[in-house]
Amino acid sequence: MNLFLSQNIIKPVLILFFLSASFLLTGCWDRKEVNDMALVLGAAIDKEKGKNIRLTLQILIPRAVGGGQQGAGGGGGSGGGSKVLVRSAIGENIADAASKLQTKITRKIFWGHCKTYIFGNKLAKAGGIHKQIDFFLRHPEPRERAYLFVSDKEAADILKFQPSLELYMGEGLRKLSEMHIGMSTTVKDFEQMVTGDSGAALLPLIKVLKEKKSAPITETAIFKKDKMIGQINTKVTRGLLWLRNDIQVTSITVNPKKGESISLDPIRQTTKLLPTIENGKWKILAKVTSEGTIVQNGSHLDVMSPNITKKLEKEMAKEIKQRMNLSLKQVKKGMNADVFGFADAFHRRYPKEWEKVKGHWDKILPQVDVKIAVKTRVRRPGLSTTPAGLKEKEVEKK
Repeated sequence: MNLFLSQNIIKPVLILFFLSASFLLTGCWDRKEVNDMALVLGAAIDKEKGKNIRLTLQILIPRAVGGGQQGAGGGGGSGGGSKVLVRSAIGENIADAASKLQTKITRKIFWGHCKTYIFGNKLAKAGGIHKQIDFFLRHPEPRERAYLFVSDKEAADILKFQPSLELYMGEGLRKLSEMHIGMSTTVKDFEQMVTGDSGAALLPLIKVLKEKKSAPITETAIFKKDKMIGQINTKVTRGLLWLRNDIQVTSITVNPKKGESISLDPIRQTTKLLPTIENGKWKILAKVTSEGTIVQNGSHLDVMSPNITKKLEKEMAKEIKQRMNLSLKQVKKGMNADVFGFADAFHRRYPKEWEKVKGHWDKILPQVDVKIAVKTRVRRPGLSTTPAGLKEKEVEKK
């Protein structure tokens, strides 16, 4: 009898429990259908008259990608017609310009797929980029891992180009950044740099080649806070990346003899910044270690010979040091910008001393004595034992 009563009580309790739990299931109240969204693939921000900016968006045309039909609007295209729509609007900031753009686009603008943001040269040099980046950090849709770029001219022009292997320019720039051939900076990276101890930052600089309808990333823009103060070429950029311990993909070519060359690819490399303060003098030792593999031998030298290997290691160390010194000359001395991480190194090692100088680091930086020590090693000579096209007797072993 008691068992029968207990079962009769348990069943209503369970039913009541499940009914109560169902009220917590609100469903997909914030769902967004793809067919209702305008997917932003790339964005360009240029300076306009006064304090206004011009926002240019590259938006996906779904029917052009899915069905290969002829699309409408601007942007690049291939045999299947235009894949993207390019539209612009002027506003006081990105949020204002985006709201004006929304009145011209029948679908809701969605930032979640955008991985490329480009700033025009005039806006970068005038300053104020940080105010625009606030939108990407504050709005819930843009990604902090999206990549930032600076154009040497109008940023909007870049979005109109059609890359050779990709469907649209934003995707091409993203893939170049992910290869880490040169400088690669995300929204989060830039925010951390400009709010760091040195207040300096780096962005990859895009060269607009209208006659070739391309936009290669060949240089790097130097910023103090959020204002562009100069730029450096590819060779100097590599030296800067060595100092920052950010070098990933590069090739070093040395010339053991006139008219001959040997190219090596570093397979492992590290840079340690060792700060010291002695008798009021601030010093930095950049300790570099690198291991490389020979990828091309355009000389008469036998790279299997230990004597030749030692010479190559010295030449490799010399080339790396030369590039690093060149970056110090142009950026540290020429622009008085600390994009190397020196301020952070001193702050970690000497926190009390740093507190005394952090307000006038620009005056201390030119006096910082930087020494470079490079140690290299050739790990792999490659698959071939002798230079291609030479007989054994023509190969030099010493």
